[in-house]
Amino acid sequence: MIITVTGHRPNKLGNAYDVHHPTNVAIGKKMREFILSQAGYDKETNTFAYEGEITLISGMALGIDTIWALVAIKLKKDFPNKFKLECAIPCKNHPSRWIKESQEIYYNILKQADKVTQVSNEEYKPWLMQKRNEYMVDTADIVFACWDGTKGGTGNCVDYAKKVKKPIYVLHPFELTIQELKTA
Repeated sequence: MIITVTGHRPNKLGNAYDVHHPTNVAIGKKMREFILSQAGYDKETNTFAYEGEITLISGMALGIDTIWALVAIKLKKDFPNKFKLECAIPCKNHPSRWIKESQEIYYNILKQADKVTQVSNEEYKPWLMQKRNEYMVDTADIVFACWDGTKGGTGNCVDYAKKVKKPIYVLHPFELTIQELKTA
């Protein structure tokens, strides 16, 4: 099973740039719950109904993608042979304009990834973010979107996932509710 994420940058999450910000921690907990529920995890017996490996794909942007990757790393530690992390990088020098702390987190995540896919060898161009999103959706079995319903990169990714008829689950970033988005 392969699950990918799309979601907002920190500016749409109440400017929560710190990964330890309460908003990000709450979102991370909901992500973990969702992933474990998709795997059919039984806490009592510490077993999974889903017997195969689960790959979690992060697009490695600031915000939701970073939180997802950190959740994936924690799941890899908690269940070493169950979860894998793939980092889908849109282009060369992706984090070059970020602050130093965010770059350090980015490179630390990459070191812990099981697979790193660079979608394009070009330098940054805005349209490469959508190309990366399409790669992730095309690769995944399930799309998890942390999305408030607004237009933008996350909305474009959700629209693409609808177009290719992938199951989409939406976490509202402030209500912290998850619902399946109907694609028919």
